[in-house]
Amino acid sequence: MFRKFLAHVAKRNRRYAKSESGAAAVEFALVALPFFMLLGVILETGVMMFTEYTLQASVQKASRLIRTGQAKSLALDAANFKAEICKTASLLMDCASKVTVYVDSDANGFAALKAKFPSPLTVGTANDGTPGPSSFKCGEPLSAVGVVATYDWNFVFPFMNFNANTGVTTKRRLTGVVMFANEPFPVAGAPSATTC
Repeated sequence: MFRKFLAHVAKRNRRYAKSESGAAAVEFALVALPFFMLLGVILETGVMMFTEYTLQASVQKASRLIRTGQAKSLALDAANFKAEICKTASLLMDCASKVTVYVDSDANGFAALKAKFPSPLTVGTANDGTPGPSSFKCGEPLSAVGVVATYDWNFVFPFMNFNANTGVTTKRRLTGVVMFANEPFPVAGAPSATTC
């Protein structure tokens, strides 16, 4: 009788050992969260990089107005120049309220401009609310000019914006930077402090 009982138990155990129903669901449950988190991070990084490329292209396109002297002839001010950048960039971001633009020039060339030009990462509001440097000087013909536009990206995935070095939640600053020499365009009238 005991032998019959052991045979029955062994038969039942073999049946359970061979059964694989539900194994795929259990395996999927184990890897689903890491898989979807990784997929989300990849998608968000792609959208963020595309947004930065769009900002860069917008800055290059708007900076042509300064380089050719059109900004000076139209007497563009900082708000109008930012609006030119936002014509393209606003498709992917809240350009009107979150983009910061910095324009500076120097008639003595690129070395002099580089000496006084701020880091693109400091343009815009800092994490603690401190405003960054501001300037809107388009320069004269043949002046060296630098244009920076920044946008602070807020991450959807919360662990992507945590800085382990400082323990502070941060944003990713996207930048569009262009440096060029103005063309020898004609100048009419005296320069203004607020417009090109």
